[in-house]
Amino acid sequence: IHDSLVAAVFQAELVETLQGEGPFTVFAPTDQAFADAGIDLAALDTPEGKAVLSDILLYHVVAGEVPSTALSDCMTTTAVNGQTLAFTIGDSVMVNDATVTLSDVATSNGIIHVIDTVLTPSDAPSDITETAQCTGTHTSLVAALIQAELAETLQGEGPFTVFAPTDQAFADAGIDLAALDSPEGKTQLSDILLYHVYAGIVLSTDITEGMTLQMVNGKNGKNATFTLSSSIDGANITSVDIVTSNGIIHVIDAVIIPQAEVSEEEDSNIVLIASIIGIVLVVLIIGGLLYSRGREESSLTEQKDFSSNGLAATPQPASTYSYEPQQSTYTSQYAPQQSQPLQPVQVQPVQTQVAQPVAQVQTTQPIVEAQQTQAVTQTQASQTAIQLPEVLQQWTDDSGYTWRRMSDGSTMWWNGTDWQPYS
Repeated sequence: IHDSLVAAVFQAELVETLQGEGPFTVFAPTDQAFADAGIDLAALDTPEGKAVLSDILLYHVVAGEVPSTALSDCMTTTAVNGQTLAFTIGDSVMVNDATVTLSDVATSNGIIHVIDTVLTPSDAPSDITETAQCTGTHTSLVAALIQAELAETLQGEGPFTVFAPTDQAFADAGIDLAALDSPEGKTQLSDILLYHVYAGIVLSTDITEGMTLQMVNGKNGKNATFTLSSSIDGANITSVDIVTSNGIIHVIDAVIIPQAEVSEEEDSNIVLIASIIGIVLVVLIIGGLLYSRGREESSLTEQKDFSSNGLAATPQPASTYSYEPQQSTYTSQYAPQQSQPLQPVQVQPVQTQVAQPVAQVQTTQPIVEAQQTQAVTQTQASQTAIQLPEVLQQWTDDSGYTWRRMSDGSTMWWNGTDWQPYS
């Protein structure tokens, strides 16, 4: 089952090498493996082709004996061509992506392990899932990938860039895989995990401040954003550029949770609504201030504050007053005869105690004129009453002055003798 392998060894002029003292360990692809790989030996029968073929073949050879009992999970070794081989031990033994179908075939100068796939030379032979499994700090991530049925996805051709949360990151996030072991839980877990995956290669040297990436969890997923060139959505990148066979791994210290992406239309609507709310709030605030100011001005109109003149007004209820002139104190001898012209009269003041002074009241005749008029017609004077403005308010301030606010808008104050207009 190794005719193709032997033919390739002859064509690459490696027969004598593999007949050397050794010892060697050879991972030998079957004829079917060569057919599956599409290797056409006739097309490689040139100097350049022989060099390529030689590199492929020597990637299947390890200097020294490596029996199956010496193999362990996540073990790596260096092939004769200088590149790395990686081993995975599970239900079967695998070297890179090839399964060992027959092991420990003894020869005079080494061991042969039969494999079902031609190995492709690589410095990073393990895929993303295998690499994460072998770091020792991503057990939770691998378990989550298996539970969400994404392990095979990340073993695909890719390339992918994975931001891999550590076991501690999963613990800090409080993610309980047992609680998510349901169809709905798996969907949620898948969305979280795919938010850590970018379809393509992003090296640490490609990351810039404020850069965003559309992650694999769908076109409706929010873009992940880099800040300070060392974190993604708040998770610190602690290790970068771990090369795998199908992509790159960056280790992060937190699980990043996807948020729904807001469309441009929704974003515009949000801005519009926020603007309207802002305008309404401004109008309400201004309206409230104007209303408050109006109330204050109204209050000041009804109750004047005389503090600027050193007076603190204390309003008191007031009654409505009407004033009648004092009964004439002049005798009838001063009254002119009806048939004679009116003669000037020398008025002598009468010492009379007045109960309520009415002199100097605005809009009324001076008391002397009233008395002169009374002298003309005593009968008319005795029947006529002068109606003065009504008193709307009366109060006494802290200094002991008494004030009145009249119905005609004037303000009077009692000076101890009579009421005087206040200006």
